[in-house]
Formats: sequence, C-alpha cells, structure tokens
Amino acid sequence: MAGEDQHDSGDVGVASAKKWLEMSTRVEMAWTRKDRPLKELLEFSWPHGSQTPFSFDLGGKLRGGAFEGQSFLAEVKNYTREGDLPTHFMKFLAGCYVALETHPARCDNFFWISWSPFQATAWDRHTHTGKIKRAVLAHRRQTIGKEGVRDAIPLIDYHRIYLVSQRVALITMSAKQQELVMLKEHHEAMIARIISESGAA
Repeated sequence: MAGEDQHDSGDVGVASAKKWLEMSTRVEMAWTRKDRPLKELLEFSWPHGSQTPFSFDLGGKLRGGAFEGQSFLAEVKNYTREGDLPTHFMKFLAGCYVALETHPARCDNFFWISWSPFQATAWDRHTHTGKIKRAVLAHRRQTIGKEGVRDAIPLIDYHRIYLVSQRVALITMSAKQQELVMLKEHHEAMIARIISESGAA
C-alpha cells in the first residue's frame, strides 16, 4: 500500500510497532488509542485555532540504562513508500512542540515509526532545530495563534524547539526486521529476570 489508505492498515502498523518495541525488552509498558482509559495520555489539544484534539498512536514507559523510567510518545505510519509522509511528519513535529509544553512528563522521547523513509537526501536533518521551526511555522495557526509568519516568529519558543530536536528519534521498520527479535520464550525469560532483579534491588 502507498499509505494508510485503509484504517485496518494503520491498526496493523500500530500493533506491529507496539509488539516490536515490547520485544526489545526496553519497554516496561505501552498503550495505544484503543486502550481505555490510558488512551487519554496520548491526546493533546492545539493551543490555538482548531478545537479538534490530536493524538499520538502509541505511548508508554521505557526501562533500562539511560532510558530508565522515561516516557515516550510515538507516531506510526504503515507506508510502503513515501507518499504524503513529509506532510504527516511536519504535523508530528508541530504536535511534539505543543505536547512538550502542555504535558512534559509524557514527552521524554518522541518516536516516528514508519515502514518507509522519506526525503532521503535530507534524512540527517529531519530532527534538526531548523526543521522543527519550519514545522511549527507551517502549523502556526494551531501552535502560535498567528496568521502571518512575521508575527509568529517572535513568539517561537526556541528552547522548546531544541528540546524537541533532542527527543525525536526516527525508526524505520521492515517486515524482516519485525522477525529478527527475541523468540517469545526467550523474551518471557528475559522479562522475568529483569523483574526479579528489579525487585531484588
């Protein structure tokens, strides 16, 4: 499929991404928009303009190393080629900017998970501050509440843009990659050990 033309494709992508993250052993718990009432932790409101809230596809809590106890929010795009991913990514970045201001405790990490890369020649700049600034300005009516770019620029929170740039991670999936994870029995044994060691500490 070129993109998430059908709702089922999006659901499959979210379920696959959730499973892959959980099988990494670095996710202590994760939830989706279908998990009530935890789905409310994925929902945010634009501070200006549209009264329609936006939400991420996945959220949860990480474990281990530098990620211990950190939160994450993830957007999942089950695309087989670029399609309109650049447009969705800009909205994702603008959403990260807004979410970090309103609920920072949920925003230690932002994961963009897709099955297709996009704008490959600029891939190394997708998380740069300049890109995030452009995303905020592209959605300035919702993020800042101004119609014109000149009026919006002075109101940008550059420190928050920097924080978003440090927290966004791009994860590109593939069918084979989804298979190259721990076997279920190994994963269960590893999680049991992690829980046991955590309790002993």
